[in-house]
Formats: sequence, C-alpha cells, structure tokens
Amino acid sequence: MSYYGGKGPMVNGVLWAEVLIFALFVGLRLYTRKEILNAVGADDYLCVLALAVHILYTIFVTISSHYGLGRLYADVGDPVIYFTAVKYELFSQVAGIMVIGIGKGAVGMFLLRIVRNRIQIWVIYACLAITTVITLFASIVVIVQCSPVEKSWNPMTPGTCWVDFSKVGYTVGSWFVAADLAFATLPWFVVWDLNMKKKEKITVACGLSLGLFAGVCGIVRTVALNGLNASEYIYDTVPMLIWSATESLATIMCSSIPVLRPLYIRIRYGKDGKDSSVGNSGDTPYKLPMYGSGGRKYGKMSISEPGDSIIEPKNSTIVKYHGRNTSDEEILTGAAGIARTDEISVSYERFDSKV
Repeated sequence: MSYYGGKGPMVNGVLWAEVLIFALFVGLRLYTRKEILNAVGADDYLCVLALAVHILYTIFVTISSHYGLGRLYADVGDPVIYFTAVKYELFSQVAGIMVIGIGKGAVGMFLLRIVRNRIQIWVIYACLAITTVITLFASIVVIVQCSPVEKSWNPMTPGTCWVDFSKVGYTVGSWFVAADLAFATLPWFVVWDLNMKKKEKITVACGLSLGLFAGVCGIVRTVALNGLNASEYIYDTVPMLIWSATESLATIMCSSIPVLRPLYIRIRYGKDGKDSSVGNSGDTPYKLPMYGSGGRKYGKMSISEPGDSIIEPKNSTIVKYHGRNTSDEEILTGAAGIARTDEISVSYERFDSKV
C-alpha cells in the first residue's frame, strides 16, 4: 500500500526545485570567487556546507512523504507508518535548523570582509556566537526533547517529555529574524561613511541589505510553527517545512547577489571588465586594492636606508582608489566608483656610510 499523496508531492516538488536554485547560486558564487577574484573565503565554504545540509533536509522530507507526510492520520491508517513519517520529519527539522544557522553564519562572515569599524565587527561576532549556540541547542533538543528518544515522534511510547519544543522553536525563529535584521542594518553604517553621493549610498546599502527578504521568510516560518502543536502533525507542519527551506534559500541568494557582481561585469563587459561608457582609462575592475580576501590595512611604516644621514620629518601621502573595483565586495563601488582615501605616514632616516 502506498502512503504517498496529499500534500506530499507538492512539498517534494517545491523543495527539490529550491535545491536546484540553491545549488545554482552556490555554484556561481564559487566560480566568481575562485575564477574571477581568486578570493575564496570562509563564507563561501559555509555556503557549500549549507547546500549539503539543505540537500539532506530535502531527502529526509522526501522519505517522510513516502510514509504519509502531507496526509491526515485517517488517510494513513497505520499508526506505525504514521509515526515513522513523524520520525523522518523530525530528522528533517534538525537539518533545517542547521542549514538556516549555517546560512546566517555565511552572511556574517561575508560582512566581516567589508566592515572595518571595531564595534561593528564585535557586533557581528556576537551575532555569530549566539546563532551558533542557539542552532546547536535547538538541533539537539528536536530529537532529545523526550525520554526515551522514541517518544519524541511516537507519543504512545511510555516516558516523559522535558521540554515543549514549540516554545524552543519560537525562540529560535525569533532570533534568526533578529539576526537577519542586524545583518541587513549594518551595511548602512558601513556605506554611509563612504565618499559617495547620497543616492548611490542608498543604492549600495540596499544591495547589501537584501537579507531583509530572508527575515520576512523567517517571520512567516515562525508563524507556521503553530503546526507543531496540531493534532494532525505531518499534515499541519507542511507550511513550516516549506518556509524553512525557503528561508534558507533566501538567505543564500541574498548574500550571494552582491558577490556575483564581478561575474555580471565580466559577462557584460568582457573578460577585462572594462566599461568604455565610464571611461576607466585602462583600469581593470579585478584589482583588489582594499577589499580583497579580508581587506588590507595600511598604517605607519618605518624605512631606513644605509648611506643616508639626514633625518627628515614624517611625510603624509594621500592614496585614492578610483575605478570600478569588482572584488568580492565590488558592489560597494557603485556605478561611478568610490574614491576611498587612506593616509600613510612614512618615516625614514639617512645614515652616513664610512668606507
């Protein structure tokens, strides 16, 4: 007897379609970072890990659907089969929580590439730490919320449950939304101090704040958690499963769009990435003067050369970077480019050489 039916085929269709889109964005992201920028970083590796866990999530949901996920208890009939579907759905929830947490981590690591303010950096690290703790805690509690563990998916098993996972789910969902809002807000503080026109600042900041869409998906998913307490568990939790996958996809997509800017430039203007309409005068957008793999800091340098005896005062050199820098954070350059100014203090001594 087949237990596949109800909302099961629809869930599988949506989730596997999202897997393909997920893989497409991760693949393009890796290509851009590796082949164009040569600046693969921790955020890219986290995206790959998120893709792997997302596939695992979809596999568990697919297995659960073959045991009746998306159908009513009366339609399944067999309690053993029904609770088997619940078991595999719980396994999928573990993977779902993990992939959302990993996605937030990828966004945070990406922001660390462009944020230079120490307070903002510590804010990002704090969000990453809290996200890691909450993700691990919730992932474990899903399975061990009851003793024995089997009671977590089969309420007919003798034992006790020590936690109401729905409350844990609301807490986790609320934090994920808060993290999305924090990561979407930070770019505004970063961009607003740059030497750009106000209109360009708004455009660039909006590009880096696309994570708001993931936050909206997170809100919908959190609301859908009310299905955890429903009597028809594998039927009423279907919206939660779909929105969990959608939130994960939105997180990776929104964090990858700014990264894919150099690929867009290459496709539009060719391998050299020169835009004749802007008049780059030979500048290539693949130079990474400031925002390479983690950025480069400039400070005071002391240079002494033998044979010199004159001590000269410190000199100040103003270095400006123009042109369209399509490093992994090239979106910061906007259409006309950002002129970033750094001051370099150089001191040196000259010594008389005695022969």
